[in-house]
Amino acid sequence: MLYTLTPNPSVDRSLVIPEIRFNSVLRSEQVRLDFGGKGFNVSRALHTFGIESTAIAWVGGGSGKMLADGLQRLGIQTDFVWMDEETRTNTMMIEQEGDWHIKVNEPGPSISEDAIKQMFQKVEGYAKKGDIWVLSGSLPPDVSEGFYADLIALLKSRGARVYLDSNGAALEKGSQAGPYLVKPNIAEASKIVGFNIGGVEEAKRAALPFLRMGIEYFALTMGEAGLLMASQYEIVYARPPTIHVRNAAGSGDALLAGMLYAQSRDMPLVDVARWAVATGTASVETEGVSEISIEGIQALLPNVVSQTINVM
Repeated sequence: MLYTLTPNPSVDRSLVIPEIRFNSVLRSEQVRLDFGGKGFNVSRALHTFGIESTAIAWVGGGSGKMLADGLQRLGIQTDFVWMDEETRTNTMMIEQEGDWHIKVNEPGPSISEDAIKQMFQKVEGYAKKGDIWVLSGSLPPDVSEGFYADLIALLKSRGARVYLDSNGAALEKGSQAGPYLVKPNIAEASKIVGFNIGGVEEAKRAALPFLRMGIEYFALTMGEAGLLMASQYEIVYARPPTIHVRNAAGSGDALLAGMLYAQSRDMPLVDVARWAVATGTASVETEGVSEISIEGIQALLPNVVSQTINVM
């Protein structure tokens, strides 16, 4: 079984405008609502690959009901811890023809001690050997920075495989718990390793501190520069082709879904990286959040440049 856990989901509202201007009234020509949150994005992209998952989260209010109904309509199984407080709404403004966008993320609702306890009980009830868990996104207010680390310890004790994609102290503490794979971006990884990651050479150096924590795979997303994946045995770098950006929101989550798909097919690491990059890039070309098509990914794959470096 595959589970995605999203502590801080959202309704993602995208507004398409002619041009981003400050101190002005901007009129949107298109409005789109997506059922967001990083783990939800992963579940949605996995569904396109034919991989089913159960999406777990704290949700509440009318926004939470919208998320639950929307994900179920998409055919994604859910199991939520319900709260009285409203699930957050994130808003993105996208230029119709330009490359600029602005995204505003709300902090999210406060989570009670009882709701946190319910979440651990839910995870403990599901956790078993051989399952895959994706722990993804920021933490809501009042949730301990060690939340992911505690979950990873629990899941590993049950024999599950854990993928972690977060930021800040939650990412650092979670990484120290030794998940199977961790997927930071350049800014997040730079804070943890203590030096600026300016390119591929620095990215290779950054892999070692993470691998020393007991992490089996380090996957560094580098924006337009691509993806570096590293294990104890090899390092792979994959770079996407140049494309027109339509909506970058959720592209990293789509990338992670492509990575999971390729690993489920037992592809070599270089092909895992290539599929991940092609999937993330395909998502950027669409108007939706983490929206992909198999045809779009396959069209991009031949144009993904990659190289492998054996380290042992």
